[in-house]
Amino acid sequence: MIMILGSTHDDILYFESVMVNKKEDIIFDKYKALIGTIFNQEVVLVWDIFTCYESSLVTSYIIEKYFVILAFVVGKCVAFSPNLETGDIVISRRILIGDVNQVKEANVRLGQIPKFPHSFESDPEVIKYLTASIEKRSFVKNELCSVVSSNVVLDTHERIKNIEMGGYVLGHNHNVVCDCTSGGVAIAGHLHKVPVIAVKVVERKIDEKDTTEAYIKVLKHYSDVGKSVVTCIGDIGRNDVIRED
Repeated sequence: MIMILGSTHDDILYFESVMVNKKEDIIFDKYKALIGTIFNQEVVLVWDIFTCYESSLVTSYIIEKYFVILAFVVGKCVAFSPNLETGDIVISRRILIGDVNQVKEANVRLGQIPKFPHSFESDPEVIKYLTASIEKRSFVKNELCSVVSSNVVLDTHERIKNIEMGGYVLGHNHNVVCDCTSGGVAIAGHLHKVPVIAVKVVERKIDEKDTTEAYIKVLKHYSDVGKSVVTCIGDIGRNDVIRED
């Protein structure tokens, strides 16, 4: 089973539209999940998840219940790096936690949970297939990024100042974006040894305000993300990239 998690129904709407043999599940009497097939691969969609607290719990539950072997996190993000523009598609090279400060612990860095890695690296084989899928299915600019994920919306320099120094965020200054769900999925994936990759559309730059125009542009590129992820799922299935232990 492959999991695709979004914050809103808009985030996963494309996948729902191409899914067949659908059936619903309700998780913790709160979150709706949709199970079906895409390119003969079993897929579970889940949405209405807005924080890392929720995404970690829900992902862990879904992995155990449905034997998930790969997790995608989709939706929108905020760009910290100035080279990224509204509508760009970003793929996680790594995922970092943006609201953890346990540096008084021995051998623990800012943003690191004790006994966990400082950053959760995305599977290079999945990145390769996904990048190829985006280039095949879309003319939209795409970049490999460091995704800084937090329960707090890190959309201003004031909010990010505790983890930013000299233009670096948690030690990274190239292609940095922020979201509120990928970190929880990465934690659950690490515990269950399931690869996690975030594929996001940049909604705005840091310090910029939400606008209707920006969100409409993001929605237009959701189909590019959807087509690319679906193509990637098909390629992964045909080439047996992810193997169940």
